[in-house]
Amino acid sequence: MTIWEFVFSRFFLRQLVIAAALGVAIIWGSLKLLDLYTLHGRTITVPELEGHRLEEAQEILVSRNLRYVVNDSIYDQDSEPGTIAWQNPAGGTEVKRNRTIYLTKVAVLPEMVEMPDLTDLSRRQAITILETHGLEVGQLSYQPDIARDAVLKQKFKEGRIEPGTPVQKGTAIDLVLGEGLGENITMVPLVIGMRPDEAVRTLNRAGLNLGEEVIMDESEENLKVYLQDPDPLEQTQYLEAGSHVDLFFRSTDEFDFEEYLEQLLSVPMPKLVGMTPEEVEDTLLKLELEIGMEVFEEGAERDDAIVYRQEPEYQEGMIIPKGESIDVWYERKDTSDAEGPEFNEL
Repeated sequence: MTIWEFVFSRFFLRQLVIAAALGVAIIWGSLKLLDLYTLHGRTITVPELEGHRLEEAQEILVSRNLRYVVNDSIYDQDSEPGTIAWQNPAGGTEVKRNRTIYLTKVAVLPEMVEMPDLTDLSRRQAITILETHGLEVGQLSYQPDIARDAVLKQKFKEGRIEPGTPVQKGTAIDLVLGEGLGENITMVPLVIGMRPDEAVRTLNRAGLNLGEEVIMDESEENLKVYLQDPDPLEQTQYLEAGSHVDLFFRSTDEFDFEEYLEQLLSVPMPKLVGMTPEEVEDTLLKLELEIGMEVFEEGAERDDAIVYRQEPEYQEGMIIPKGESIDVWYERKDTSDAEGPEFNEL
């Protein structure tokens, strides 16, 4: 029998069909076993555990064939000790059975840190060190001393606190600072549009304290400063160091801060045409705008020139952000006066 006769024989073809069928069966069975092992297409929704006590979270996870590891703890005075503060993966995530869920719980006892030594440091250095240690700035007060803004005392609850003393993270430390020679006056910073923590930090770095806090909306979430008193937008404000600034807050959930700040920090476009250079400077200074490019046409000098063109052009009702610059072109007064009647006759 030749090789071709054997290949096309009934015996060979029957064996070939049996081998192919066995191969398909093995592959199909392997895929099924793999699906069973990996639970292909079957997932479990991770439950929302934040706010649950650890014991409750453990029962919920075990009942859903999920594992857990408590890998960290944090102290949060606004949350109940022993509850779940954070989880990974987050609630609602689809995972396979036996997936490990990592939990962070609220510590029963607050984290303690050693009080740093701030004596003789500058106000800014002291504030930075307090922040890096997880401590907060309390009240800033001043007393006569030649070293202006240098830390003379560090206090807690009206008493001196020594370096190395264990204190809870988040504790507010009061600082007594030197007045220096002469008046200790500081400019009030603009904090409108800032979050409460940003605003307080900015005031402290200027040597000022947080005064009265007023929340103007029902919601106390996502607050930003809506008004401040004194208000540096009306005019530049100065206070004695250690003074208080009152802040009024609104919630971004109920108020459009983006539009508010755009209007608040903008001024009407001034009409500069016909003004002298001195009048232009005074007008832009009052509006907190800048002089951009100044072009004097041939023969025009600063003491005998007036504006005949400005860019951006003046339009009634137009506003421009504070700090923007306006370019102006000048020509001689007598040139403008001479052309005026001719223009009117046309």
